[in-house]
Formats: sequence, C-alpha cells, structure tokens
Amino acid sequence: MRKITLLCLAFILPFGMMAQELPLDFEVPEDNAFAPFNGATSAVVVDPTDATNNVLELTSNGAPFDGASINMSTFIDLSDDTNNTMTLQFWTPDATTRTHLLKLEGATNGPAATELYFDTTVAGWQTVTLDFGPNLADDYPKLVLFADANNPGTGIYYIDDITGPNGEVVPIDPIPSGPAPVPNVPDAEVYSIYNDSNGFSTTFPVAYTFGTLSGEPDLDPSATENKALKFNFGVAGWGQGEGGPDDVSAYDFVSFDYWAGVGVVGFDFVMISNSGGVTEHKYQISIQEPVVNEAWTKVEIPMSYFTNLGFADTAFFQWKVSPLNDSVDNNGIVYMDNVLLTQNSLSTNRNELTSFSAFPNPTNRIWNIQTNNTNIQTVEVYNALGRLVKSINVNGAEVKIDASNLTNGIYLAKIISQANNTQTIKLVKQ
Repeated sequence: MRKITLLCLAFILPFGMMAQELPLDFEVPEDNAFAPFNGATSAVVVDPTDATNNVLELTSNGAPFDGASINMSTFIDLSDDTNNTMTLQFWTPDATTRTHLLKLEGATNGPAATELYFDTTVAGWQTVTLDFGPNLADDYPKLVLFADANNPGTGIYYIDDITGPNGEVVPIDPIPSGPAPVPNVPDAEVYSIYNDSNGFSTTFPVAYTFGTLSGEPDLDPSATENKALKFNFGVAGWGQGEGGPDDVSAYDFVSFDYWAGVGVVGFDFVMISNSGGVTEHKYQISIQEPVVNEAWTKVEIPMSYFTNLGFADTAFFQWKVSPLNDSVDNNGIVYMDNVLLTQNSLSTNRNELTSFSAFPNPTNRIWNIQTNNTNIQTVEVYNALGRLVKSINVNGAEVKIDASNLTNGIYLAKIISQANNTQTIKLVKQ
C-alpha cells in the first residue's frame, strides 16, 4: 500500500470539499482532483498490480508537454536545503526510456517555479527520488506532473505515494457567492474569447496558453455548469494565443465580467495583435476605471480604445490578464468570465441606461447626471487613484453631485442600475 493524505482540488471548489496535503496516496475520494491539460486525462483508479490499492492514472495524448496539475491546501516547503527532496512511485508499461517532469509553481517567497525532469527505464513500478537543490521557496501551492516531456507517442502511467515536505496551510482564497450573469446578446453579434454558458458559434481558436492560471472553477451550485477563470496575481498573469492572427474588425466592443477579492487594487486586460510585429495594448482596471471589490462587475470597452493605441483589429493574436502594471506586488485573487467581442454595446442589448448625460462637465461645483430611464440606484464617484470619494443613493432618473469639496482633476462616476448593471462616465473638476 502507498501512503496517506492528500491535497486540494486542481480547481478551488466553491462548495466545500475537503482539501488535503502531502503525502498523496489516492485512497480517499478527494484525491481525484488533478486537472489534466494539453489533451491528457487523469483519474483515480484501482492499481492494476494490487487490487487493494488506488493510484492516479495519467494518460498522455502524445503532446510534447501534457499532464495534470493539482492545487495544494498546504504549501510544499523546499526552503530547507537539507530537506528538499520529493519522491513518488511511477509505473510504466515497458522498459522503454521515457522522460517525465515534476514541476512546482506559484511561490512568492523565492523562485516562483522549480522543476526536475526524470526518466523511467523499467516496466512496472519504479521509485523516483528528486532533489530540487538549494535556495528555493517555502510556499509552492501547485504541483504539476507532465506525463510526456518531449516523448513521442502516447502512454498510460500510474502514480502513487507523492511525498515531500509540507509547509504552512495555504490561505483560503476568496470565492464569489455565485457565477457571473449570463450575457444576453445575439449569437450572430459575438466573437467569444471565453464563455462556457451561451454556446456561441464564433470563438477564439485557442492553440496554446501562457502564464499561470489558478483554476477554472464551476461557480454555479446547480446542475448547470458556469465556469470562470481564476487568477492569483501574486503569482503571475495568464493568457491564450492562436496559431495565426484573426480578423476581428467586425466587432466594435470588448467586454468581460470580473470579481475581485478584498485588497485587489486593479489589473491589466491586454489585447495583443501581430501585424508586422507583436504589440500589446492595455486597459487597466483602477486607471481607466475604478476597481470594484467583491461584486461581479461588467467592463465594456470600445474597440476604438485599443485601435487608437495601435491594436491591429485585423490581426488579433493573443489576449491576457496580468497584475496591475505587471507587478506581482499588486496581488490578489480575481475571477473572470464572459470575455467577448460584440458588434453592439451590451448595455444597449440590456436596454439599461441607454442614454444619459452629465452637465456641466467640466464643473467647479455641481455635476448633474440624467438618464432617460428611472432606474438609477446609486452613483459612485472615484478619483484617479481608484479611491471612492462619494457614494449617492438615487432611486430616480437624475442626481446632483456636489464637487465643491473635491480637488481639481479627473473622476469616474459609476452608475449602478436597479438591475445591478453598471456604466462608467468620466467627470472633470476644475
């Protein structure tokens, strides 16, 4: 039999399954938590050599780097140079020399990632011992097994008894209470970059990913699946790319929904084109509009914002989400869903706040905000640093905002409707 206890799910589970720590022996249901990637599959099964034992079955599809990953509830601690060895049992079907890879990711107290290749050279079970070396971190929360590291062909492997030094308990990440709203937009008007709820016909042809994604949890407690992307900006950003640039010039808006945990100061949403060269173009939450914490918030950006920065909408190549100003010091947990390009404004499709005005703007004393609908619930005013300076309950079609006690500069007014939809306008105090 092969050792005990375990780790957390590859995706943070929103509804409370028990998390585990090393060693992993795959003898409890929660061990079936590895998330496969690049076409691999993984599952806990009965050991083919011992019917009383359970193991992880990892099946390669022949891709150069395919495998499965799992997020820990207890950090893997490799900071002690005298105790930074990990071991595992690894079964292969024959004596062909095959190369595999064990990688640890996500540390903040040292090198963010560390990895070691290893070979299997016998048919059946083999004990693999990996000494990761000195000067490493004490807080690796993610373990990744690559079934085939540049091996040709496919293979079925079994893994058991993953052991190593545990560290402190991984802090529990914030989790939204539910999924983002499902978009209400005609299929013919949408180019879907990320959405698993609507079944849009035109989608971003993902060929590869880059950076570190912290999970893709299902945030819907019902039988209906509604996943979201999860980012830990204290570790890294994450993005996707395609094999060749795509023409998205038929779409006039870029939109997404996000949920930011407490303490998140902002992040970068980046559109990347490749027309005679790869160029990145940022929309910064906290700079272009204030960050909202602990609530699903829809962001809608005119495509012209990106094209004015130099984005080639005939050569859409990659997209990514990064910590604010690409600094992991701007850390925190953010979830994102419904990343879409649309031909028409989603606010128009919602028929919410379709016409409003602010006057005088600039002002030295009072801004008047009016809308043709009587459904404004609140208006929040933020300064250029993203700090909330005024919050006004409205419940009507018009509101007056006293700017006399504000310093001169640019402000953002976030209009929140009774249906909890939002729009943001720029205000100037002079």
